[in-house]
Amino acid sequence: MLRKPIHSSRGEPSFFYLMMAETCFQRAASTPHPKAGGTLLEIGRNYLAKSTGVVSVLESRPAQLPRATSH
Repeated sequence: MLRKPIHSSRGEPSFFYLMMAETCFQRAASTPHPKAGGTLLEIGRNYLAKSTGVVSVLESRPAQLPRATSH
């Protein structure tokens, strides 16, 4: 019995990796911790690159997230 590969075809992005990237981006935007936000953005970029099978050309930059102010 022949098995077909699980990963998607060349022109079709992986839905799983797109959903994982979206989750990381959403959590990065809502976290009050700057280091955690930056790490989540980097993980999200990695998932996004995996979804298309193309290496990301985005530079790894520190997160520029708005900071919540506590009163």
